[in-house]
Amino acid sequence: MSEEQKISPKMEEMEEKIPVNTSEDTSSDVTSGEVKNNPTKKFSPMAMILGGFVLAVVVGFFIFYAVVSAQVKKISRSDFTVKSATLFHIPVASIDGKKVLYADYVDNLKAMEQFYETDDTGEQEPSDSEESDFILSRLLVNNLIVDLAKEMDVEVTKEEINAIAKEQIIPGFPSEEDAEKQIMDRYGWTLDEFLEKIVYPTELEKKVAAKYAEEHPADGSVEEGVRTQALGILNQIKEGADFAEMAKQYGSDGTAEQGGDLGWFTHDQMVPEFADAAFSLNKGDLSSELVKTQFGYHILQVTDKRTTQDENGNDVEEVQARHILFLVQDNTEDAFRSLVNDRLKNAKIKIMADIHDPFEGVFDEPILDLENSDTEENS
Repeated sequence: MSEEQKISPKMEEMEEKIPVNTSEDTSSDVTSGEVKNNPTKKFSPMAMILGGFVLAVVVGFFIFYAVVSAQVKKISRSDFTVKSATLFHIPVASIDGKKVLYADYVDNLKAMEQFYETDDTGEQEPSDSEESDFILSRLLVNNLIVDLAKEMDVEVTKEEINAIAKEQIIPGFPSEEDAEKQIMDRYGWTLDEFLEKIVYPTELEKKVAAKYAEEHPADGSVEEGVRTQALGILNQIKEGADFAEMAKQYGSDGTAEQGGDLGWFTHDQMVPEFADAAFSLNKGDLSSELVKTQFGYHILQVTDKRTTQDENGNDVEEVQARHILFLVQDNTEDAFRSLVNDRLKNAKIKIMADIHDPFEGVFDEPILDLENSDTEENS
């Protein structure tokens, strides 16, 4: 028997343990000691190119976003910055996570500036910081009102806005075309943009306030308290107290410092209730009752009366009078205003640009209260 024949059975036994591998490359499994297939992976050049392109786009996107954000922070108003900020929905501020977009902020600023540039009444234009505070505070409050509207299930429909345009805005102009032109001249907005940016948020706030008033009826005790105070002062004047001094102490309007003096006026220059009461009194008479008007309760005294002539030569009756106004505010409106202020006070407001926070310090507690709270904490 040849040597080759002697080792054949052993070779056959080894061959049974070695798996067939048709690939050129093999690798051994260190753990099991078995030899397994491990074909060499081949990468497509096109896949590598596409992968590099996608990576470049992603990196470029973040770089571009960072550049635009930096320009927004510096309040750049270039067309490039504003359009890019619009594309990325970059905010200038937020309230409770609800964004005020930078593009809206700049758009409103430009409209306000154009309004004053085209104003011919001589009204003084606010400073840049005042304009910014006004615009930003308004946009933040608008976002707050939107949240309140959702909570109260209040909405303003497109039909309602169109009705306001047809019934309240357009009639103030010779035609709809003229309304469009003048709004564009004053604000740089189309009529539709004006309705969206000004009319809609204003109307939504009105409806939210009305719904809140419906759910929280006014407390009549507030007005009754004002009336009781006014009656007490009227009785003091009847007993000899100086009218002018009482007016300076208790008057709630601009005439208080002048002792309540209203000067001369005709019947049609005053609200009907007040005019009727004044012209029914004689010179020197003090009204025995309080006069109630839309402003509140008045103590009224006529100091003189005369007849003059108008430009056509007709006789005109005039009265000289003084009053003390006890202002009655709509406590329903006050309640809604307090609600909004409370929400603003507790809201998380973030400013993402180099501009002033319009609500900074507005809701700070008085210094005395802070000192008391510190004392209580330390005790």
